[in-house]
Amino acid sequence: MARKELNEAIDKDQERLLKQKLKALGIDEKCVKSGDVENIEFIPTGVFEVDSILGAGMGIPAGTLIEFCGESQSGKTWLGYKLIAEAQKLGKKCAFFNVENSYYPLRALSCGVNTAQLLLVENVGSAEKYGELLKFMVETGDYSIIVVDSISAMIPNDELVKSMEQVQTIGLHARFVKRLTKDLTAKTAASGTIVVLINQLYMGAGVMPGTMAKTASGGNAMNYFTHMRLWINKINGAAGQVTKKDAEGKDVVIGGKSKVLVMKTRYGQPGLTGEFKIMFTDDETTNPVDEFLYKAKAKGFEYVKEVRKKFIYTNVDTGEVIESKDAYEFCKLLMTQPAPEKRTRNDNSTTAFEFICGRLKVIGKPLTDLVEAISKGPSSDDIDEDDDDSDDGSIDFEAAAKQMLD
Repeated sequence: MARKELNEAIDKDQERLLKQKLKALGIDEKCVKSGDVENIEFIPTGVFEVDSILGAGMGIPAGTLIEFCGESQSGKTWLGYKLIAEAQKLGKKCAFFNVENSYYPLRALSCGVNTAQLLLVENVGSAEKYGELLKFMVETGDYSIIVVDSISAMIPNDELVKSMEQVQTIGLHARFVKRLTKDLTAKTAASGTIVVLINQLYMGAGVMPGTMAKTASGGNAMNYFTHMRLWINKINGAAGQVTKKDAEGKDVVIGGKSKVLVMKTRYGQPGLTGEFKIMFTDDETTNPVDEFLYKAKAKGFEYVKEVRKKFIYTNVDTGEVIESKDAYEFCKLLMTQPAPEKRTRNDNSTTAFEFICGRLKVIGKPLTDLVEAISKGPSSDDIDEDDDDSDDGSIDFEAAAKQMLD
C-alpha cells in the first residue's frame, strides 16, 4: 500500500513539474493531454459518391489540411462550394479565398451556398499577404471551413515585383507552399478549422529522360503536410456526359462526370476511387434512395452488392438472399429482413434496413427523408426513358428500306 501511495505522489510531482515547464516555455496546457480517442467531427462534402470513399467518418474531419487537386474544369471549385454548403447547414462560418477570380455567385447559389453569410477574400496582393491573412483567420478559430482557390495562383512577392525581362528565382513558389503548409498543419489542428487548398496539375518531367508526368504545383510539400489529398480528373468523351432528352426527343448535354481518387488520407483507406456528376446549370437534387444504396455497396461497407444492375443482400445468419432490380422494392425487402444477431452493444435495430442505416450513420432528418422517399416510390424523373420499348421511335428493316427507296 505504501508503494502505491509513493507511486501516486511521484506521478503528481512529475505532473506538477511538467506544468511548470510548459508555463515557462509559454505552451498551453491543452497541448499535452490524454491519448484517448475523442469524438472527431466529420463534415460531409455534399457529394455522396465522394463521402463513401473517405472512410468510416463519411466526410472531412475538423482541424485538417485538405488538398483538392486536378485538371482544369474537373470540378475542384464545385466540390469546394458543396462542402461550404454542407457546413453552412450545420450553422458554421465559412470563407472563400478568390485568388484566381473563379468565384461566381450564381454558381455558388445553385450549389446551395448562402452567399450572404460567406466571407469572400480577393485581390489581397502577393502570396505572402494571402498566407499571413489565412494563418490569422485559422488562429482565430471563427471559421470552420476556409477554401483557397487556388494556391497555384498565388504569386510570391519577389516574383510579383520583378518585370517580365528579369530572371525569376527557381523554386520560389514551392518554398512558399512548404512554409505555408508546415504552419497550417499545426494551426488547423489547434483551432479545428478545415483548410481546403485547391491545386492544379501540370505536365512536368518524368522519371525517364524525355518523358512527361502529371505533377501538382508546390513541390512535395503537399504530399507531406496535408492530412487528405483528393485528385479529381474529368472524364472525357461520351462517357463523361450527362444527357437529358428535350421536347423533341433529342439528347441535350446538361452535365459532366469526374472521377476522384483518394491519393492520401489519415482517416480511411487510400487509393479508393469514385465517380460523380456535375450539373452545368441548376444543381441536381440528390435521390435519398440512390445515396443510401451507393453507400451501402461502397468499398469498406459492402452490406449490399450490385451484380448486373441487380441489388443483392445476404442474411449472414440464415443465408437467405433477397434481390431486386428495383431500388425501391429492394429497400422495402430490407425492411422485412431481421437484423444480424452479431451487432454492437448499443445497436437496437430490428431489421436489416435499420442495421445498415445505423452503420452508415443515416439518422435524424436524412433517415426520415429516406423512409418517405421509399414509401412514395420512384418519380417520373427517375424512370429511364431508354427502357421504354413502346415509344423508342425505332422501325424495322423493311420499313427503313422502303423509306430509302421512296
